[in-house]
Amino acid sequence: MISRRRFLQSSVSLALVPLLPRVAMSAGLRIRPSWEVFCQGPTFASFCSAIASMKANKDNTDPTAWTYWSESHRQFCPHGRAYFLAWHRGFLYRFEGNLRRISGDPNLVLPYWNYYDSPTIPPEFLDPALPLYRGDRTGFDVSNANSMDAFDDTLIHFQRGKTDAFEPMVETRPHNRVHNLIGGAMSSIPTSPRDPLFWVHHANIDRLWAAWSKAGNGRRQPAASNIYWSGSFQFGSATKDVPRVWTTSTSANLGYQYDNETMPSATPPPPSGSTAQAAVFSLAGGLPERPASIQRAPLGVARPLALDERSISVDVPLSAQDANRVRSVMLAARTTAAATDESSPLRVVLDGVHLTGLGEKGGYFYDVYVNLPGRGGASAPPRAYLIGSIGAFEISVAQMKARMGSKGMQGMGMAMHAAHAGNARLVLPMADALRRIWPTQLDRLTISFVRKDGRKHPATGEVIRIKSFSVEAGSAM
Repeated sequence: MISRRRFLQSSVSLALVPLLPRVAMSAGLRIRPSWEVFCQGPTFASFCSAIASMKANKDNTDPTAWTYWSESHRQFCPHGRAYFLAWHRGFLYRFEGNLRRISGDPNLVLPYWNYYDSPTIPPEFLDPALPLYRGDRTGFDVSNANSMDAFDDTLIHFQRGKTDAFEPMVETRPHNRVHNLIGGAMSSIPTSPRDPLFWVHHANIDRLWAAWSKAGNGRRQPAASNIYWSGSFQFGSATKDVPRVWTTSTSANLGYQYDNETMPSATPPPPSGSTAQAAVFSLAGGLPERPASIQRAPLGVARPLALDERSISVDVPLSAQDANRVRSVMLAARTTAAATDESSPLRVVLDGVHLTGLGEKGGYFYDVYVNLPGRGGASAPPRAYLIGSIGAFEISVAQMKARMGSKGMQGMGMAMHAAHAGNARLVLPMADALRRIWPTQLDRLTISFVRKDGRKHPATGEVIRIKSFSVEAGSAM
């Protein structure tokens, strides 16, 4: 059998255009396959050839250059805001068309990496002889990114600002987590499209959106005329906008679909020896056990905090008056404020957040929980205690928003001039989590940072420094 490398080098490989059955045109639609199917087919050579050609072009104003697309992402991508999924769908659509033009292969499509089935990086991306390789990755296993939360039947709304909304949930997990665990270029918004894994990762996120839309059972998204879709959908001066025909239905409106448009039904067991198997503090049902506390920070009082390879907790003792304030928040009507809304009545505030040199390399993240139980004390599923996540990618998003200020999307080009520059502020509301777990005793709140890694033996040392950690309580809303 001819080797993949020799197949790539063959002068006749690009002429081998008959497609495998699962990649065939169906009812006029191009079918995007899984990576496992795609890499065994004849268009794999076209894919590699196009990427190699783009990397050789150093003109970042030219869509046939690799860096053009990272510049477009740096300037225009919306993260942590409305139409995150829709913008990236258009971005992938234009990139895929560009691959076909460069390769000369009209049958070339963009495959997806289904890390719910195969959570380790596909071997073709680890081969230095192929243009898919990148040497700065610090993680190889994204088992810890996989979450079923976005596919819960209670998430029937799509848009941010709604309770139980799909778009912010799937962006947080698994999207952000995969970026964090791979590390390297993938851990930062300005640089992530430089890694070929970016494209197969985002194709999977796009597929999960299509699957959510098809799942029914009350799931719905705003109509095409809804103001939710009114943001900027630019992809660079040399690339046309994409008609917003995808906002009312699925990707089929853009002339493609996926070979598998069903939501994951379960998170499979991690591979033998994976980072997920090596995780500590694990309790039955996937709930982490509360890690040891390292300091106390009274309500409203700021303390510095550093995060390294360990999982840690910070205790926030509550006076009787403080406990009454927290209870009043728990009893108040639930709001629909955004996940990072500064007006949240009870919140963890991380100010002056910045990455160390080790932290900039990525390959990790921390899930942040409130009042995790000790061993044997679980009374709710993991999602109930979770208030957010923090890693290099989330810090990159926060830095972007801070530098954008009031300029909106039009100011992003200036805002994202440098990766990982400056301090960030992250706000993690926790009123809803406390309502879900409803602690009977309120002598303290315990905030736990549970470390997750993309490799079994991560480097040790500080990765995130926080100038000011505090828990703040405002008036109930």
